[in-house]
Amino acid sequence: MSTAPYFTILSPPLPPNPVLSDVRINKKIDINHDKQLKTLKTYVELFQDRKSFWIEVAVLDRLHYKNLNQQRPFHRFKRSMELRRLLKRLKSLQIDKELERLYSSFWDAKSLDKCTLKWNYIPSKESTQYTLHRLIGAALLLDKIKIALIETYRANSTLLKLEHFVSLAIVYMGICSRLYKLCHVWVNQIEECYHMLYTWSTSFPSGLKNKDQKLFTDQHNLQCDADTLKSVRTQYAQNALKSKSSIQHRVHLETYLANQSVVDKVKSIQRECGISNDNDSEDIGEEMMDFEDLGEVIER
Repeated sequence: MSTAPYFTILSPPLPPNPVLSDVRINKKIDINHDKQLKTLKTYVELFQDRKSFWIEVAVLDRLHYKNLNQQRPFHRFKRSMELRRLLKRLKSLQIDKELERLYSSFWDAKSLDKCTLKWNYIPSKESTQYTLHRLIGAALLLDKIKIALIETYRANSTLLKLEHFVSLAIVYMGICSRLYKLCHVWVNQIEECYHMLYTWSTSFPSGLKNKDQKLFTDQHNLQCDADTLKSVRTQYAQNALKSKSSIQHRVHLETYLANQSVVDKVKSIQRECGISNDNDSEDIGEEMMDFEDLGEVIER
């Protein structure tokens, strides 16, 4: 079986024995479990409350089907298609349902309605790691979506300069702006939830026997630590930055804007790629954006 990290797998299976009796909790670790459980419930409600986000996605889908035949040949439409693909992938991840599953495991219940009395169960360490990996996967998807949003926004801003499909461009740009802000808020909440769950997971024992743990870890990569989310996102941002950098082209604005966490590493990557940095980043954006966008239109 593949040992790829669970956050890279589309639908990874749940680990065995995800729910344990609360008597097995590690009492040597000083953690207020009731307070942590209340915090987890807050994140469950936050992740469920994404109505404004999915309304924007629904409008984007409507625009896609309404303009499919007319706009299909244009390169900018392919960017919006990529954006829709990433949004569908995020929806299929159902990260809100995953947090519900983890929260319900404290009562060994199937729904939140039954999570009212005193909890008598705890999730296993593997079950918590499973949720952590799903959070990492959601954060990576949101990073990709943020880049796709900026690319789609810039592609449609060209239409305004050329005065082509002005009303359509304005609608797309508005959707991209609102979705970008919502993605930024969401990924910050995922980071906070990740660190809370990781700290809490040290109190949960393994749901596997000693002889089964090695076999399970050899076949399933659920390994994660406090910095895994940050390091994975940083690595993705660096790879995205390098893929858009060359001797002829400066650092791409999409990656520079959408990944603020690695702005401090941009200069070192530029030096590794042999890219000169004579101008400020603001000048780079002003000088290159018009020529790059108009070049795409002329090429078509």
